[in-house]
Amino acid sequence: MVNEKQLWQNRRSEYWEMAIKYLKLIGNSGFLFTIYLLFVFGSYYYGQFLQWLPETFPATLFFTLVFTWFITRGRVRTFAKQGDLFFLTPREGKLKGYFRSSIFYSLVMETIWLSLLLLVLAPLFFDRVHSSGSFLLSILFLLIGLKWWNLAAGFEEQRLQEKARYLTHTIIRLGLTGVSVYALFSIQPIWIIGGIAGALIIFYLGYFYRLSKYHSLKWDRLVEIEDQTIMTFYRVANSFTDVPALKSKVRSRNWLSPLYKLVSFKQKNVYHYMFSRAFSRANDYFGIYIRLTLLGLLFLSIVQLDWGRWFIVALFAYMTALQIETLRLHFNTSKMVDLYPISSMEKFKSHKFWLFVLGCIQAIVFGIGSVIAFNFIEGVISLVITFLVFVLHGLFRLPKLYNAM
Repeated sequence: MVNEKQLWQNRRSEYWEMAIKYLKLIGNSGFLFTIYLLFVFGSYYYGQFLQWLPETFPATLFFTLVFTWFITRGRVRTFAKQGDLFFLTPREGKLKGYFRSSIFYSLVMETIWLSLLLLVLAPLFFDRVHSSGSFLLSILFLLIGLKWWNLAAGFEEQRLQEKARYLTHTIIRLGLTGVSVYALFSIQPIWIIGGIAGALIIFYLGYFYRLSKYHSLKWDRLVEIEDQTIMTFYRVANSFTDVPALKSKVRSRNWLSPLYKLVSFKQKNVYHYMFSRAFSRANDYFGIYIRLTLLGLLFLSIVQLDWGRWFIVALFAYMTALQIETLRLHFNTSKMVDLYPISSMEKFKSHKFWLFVLGCIQAIVFGIGSVIAFNFIEGVISLVITFLVFVLHGLFRLPKLYNAM
């Protein structure tokens, strides 16, 4: 006999025991201090950004697009597992309390992110939409209700087997959400807001809820959503510590093949080649490297203080080096790699080689960006600081990590 309430609580507790362990490691890595520094710099330049923003900027449309996407995205966390396809499917009709708990849990988590997003955009809201804090709070509560509607409707539409129908329902939900969000941020009369809310409730009860009467849940889809959610968290945690449970997701990037030509065909260069493949194709190392470089370039072009630019360059170079250093753990779960007649010293040299190469590329990008945005001297300083961070990382931190392995 399945105790649905106890089952859900056990699975939630199991997940958070694992998540808290990794969150502590992320917090101890200095990541929170980095976020704090970025917050300080962002707060300082937020006001200047609002002054620079043209009066013709379509703030209402901007808020509509951002929150429509944010509210429509996201799925209900059911903590479903592969074994549920066999053991819980026959008892689906008796698990209504389990799924109600899942929807409520998902709403609480999404409300946290929704509140943070609205808090970040609050200065823009007060400057271009409405100056009242109570009005912003009212919009937040209405957005939470709209998110609840999306989670409930999205959960029911997952019952549809055909991908075309499933996609059509998602597009319909996106459109209804867009109209609702636009009505909120364009400050429509209360009777229009109430009419839209009533129409959404009637539409859910008259259509989405009725899907449960004719279609059973697609448990394989619930398991897939849960796996994707956990893997996303693992990929974030893997940037700060080794995550053995992380499943590698390989992406074919043939256009990066010229990168491999930097490696000469020699036995001692085995790890040169393997690290280049891992960086460009697995676990999205390449994507993180590109995002950090572009974000650093963006902050570099905005900050006007000399020491502020130098700090930004050093900060993003250091964060990038931290991501690249996780390459050393990429092949740890593969026993076949241990068969290569290559010493750990050669592995260390290969890792340091790519750390310096990628550091040189980022240094050149930051240098060129500084030259374009400011002057040649600033470009040289940015280039030197960036490369110096990678050199120090390779000479002092990387050897300690390999000695500890």
